[in-house]
Amino acid sequence: MPLVHPALLGLTPAHPIRSGQFGEDLPAQAPGGAAETCAGTATGAAGLAGLLAGGTLAADVLRDEGEPLDTATLVELAGRLAAAERLWRPVVRHDPDKRWYTRLLLTGVVEVWLIGWFPGQHTAVHDHGGALGALAVADGAVEEDIHAPHGGSWEPRGTRRYDKGRVVAFGADHVHRVINRTQAAATTVHAYSPPEVPLRYASPDGSVAVPAASQLTARVAPFARQRAATVAAAR
Repeated sequence: MPLVHPALLGLTPAHPIRSGQFGEDLPAQAPGGAAETCAGTATGAAGLAGLLAGGTLAADVLRDEGEPLDTATLVELAGRLAAAERLWRPVVRHDPDKRWYTRLLLTGVVEVWLIGWFPGQHTAVHDHGGALGALAVADGAVEEDIHAPHGGSWEPRGTRRYDKGRVVAFGADHVHRVINRTQAAATTVHAYSPPEVPLRYASPDGSVAVPAASQLTARVAPFARQRAATVAAAR
């Protein structure tokens, strides 16, 4: 059963959503908490399906199991949600002390995050554990520092800037850091498939660090665990 943020149902939460540092520490928020609701009712499912209406997007996304989504579907999903400003604008926060985020959607095949970037805020250098992904800029602009493996570490290979309205996809082996180098706040939407696959981060010396168990989500779906194991075995 999908877990859907009230924002996607056109509801503004009564209280601020828990903030955190996405990309450095995974959130401790558990499914079914104040910031999420099950889309099992007719109203909830219909509302989200309406946002995803057209073609097979709703059927592809709102699944409890099955093959992960491809990058084209992730781009479409992230782009649609980023364009739905009326839904995310009342929810997003830009905290000068730490990067803000909340999960908008979790199904058996995808997770979607809304992130608020105050000027200067950034992630650590990381990959996505073999998941495919898409990043959509809903407001402002962010930059992506691309990295690539070399001699047991991840080395910078270039920077790309993405302005409002831009949607980009990345593959299973992509390594990057996202940063807001502008003087204005930015808002982005991120979609990953399969969902809840543990990330890896770069140590200060540039070497690859596998997060400790306490840093990883405890809600990894069975097929996501299998996916992560398969990717690790292939390296």
